[in-house]
Amino acid sequence: MPNLNIGLVGASFVAADRMMPMFAPNGFEVSALFDTDEQRFPLWAEHQIPMVSDDLDAVLGSDIDAVYISSRNEQHAPQALAAAAAGKHILLEKPMALTMADARAVVDAAYRNGVKLAVNHHLPGGPVHSTVRRLVDEGRIGRLYSARINHAVALPQKVREWRLAPVPGGGVILDITVHDASVLNPLFGTMPLRVSALGVSQAPWNVHRTMDSVMTTIEYAAGDGLPKLAQTHEAFGVPFPGTSMEVHGEDGAIVVHDAMTPTIEGTVTWHKPDGSVEDIPTGAGEDLYSINLRRFRDFISDEGTPTVTSDEGLLALAVALAAERSIGEARTIPLEEM
Repeated sequence: MPNLNIGLVGASFVAADRMMPMFAPNGFEVSALFDTDEQRFPLWAEHQIPMVSDDLDAVLGSDIDAVYISSRNEQHAPQALAAAAAGKHILLEKPMALTMADARAVVDAAYRNGVKLAVNHHLPGGPVHSTVRRLVDEGRIGRLYSARINHAVALPQKVREWRLAPVPGGGVILDITVHDASVLNPLFGTMPLRVSALGVSQAPWNVHRTMDSVMTTIEYAAGDGLPKLAQTHEAFGVPFPGTSMEVHGEDGAIVVHDAMTPTIEGTVTWHKPDGSVEDIPTGAGEDLYSINLRRFRDFISDEGTPTVTSDEGLLALAVALAAERSIGEARTIPLEEM
């Protein structure tokens, strides 16, 4: 099968460090690069991309089959709309947009123009979270009660500036909470009903004093007769002990260490109904971004589904935006309002 030509919309850190090494092994040739800031282009010289431009229309008018959009968050929706209008398949970084209306407009545009749209949440398709969902589905912990995610990390120096700047799309919620929702939603398998959240500024280096630590509580619908709860902690100023996840059931639990990072192979432990504990192999090894690209390629070729569909991306965004609204309005937000 010949390679597909893909254009990069956004000369971003994630595109350079995470995605570039994975394009060729998964059947993509990077043919074009767009960014609004020409000063970024010299940093990409080693990749020898044939077309480098600050003209999005020129890139979308070139001979590319798809785009990977990893620009700043507020640019995701308008650039995705332009790509759909140009007939290009879209792999869109999270968050899909800054509002549900804009995100739904992107989904509608992709449908109208007959292009494939996937969201680049890397965690749900990885072997660790696939293993956790399998154990729950097999009834290893009985009826599912709750889950708790610790996604409090130390944000690397080189990416601190814009993530916490007081600009549209900045902050820990649209960077991390949306990721956690992408994991929790398929785990529970029912609709999130309401979200409560609190957020503060803690990191001493966060000169903008924007929110860098958030805790949320999410209620999920009772698919088996039992209402369910999830709890998350996302932060940018916590260096230890690493990310983790617990899943609690009527008869046992699942504990995951290094659960929420793409570069560490997490471990899964099953706490059995008899009180014993068993380590569960996950088959971890393949880079999570490689998994996403392989599945995106299959999706484009009508041979599979993406790691995260547009509808799943919409639901993760709805949870994150509900958390933002909960903090801003000091109340629990029903998802039906989103």
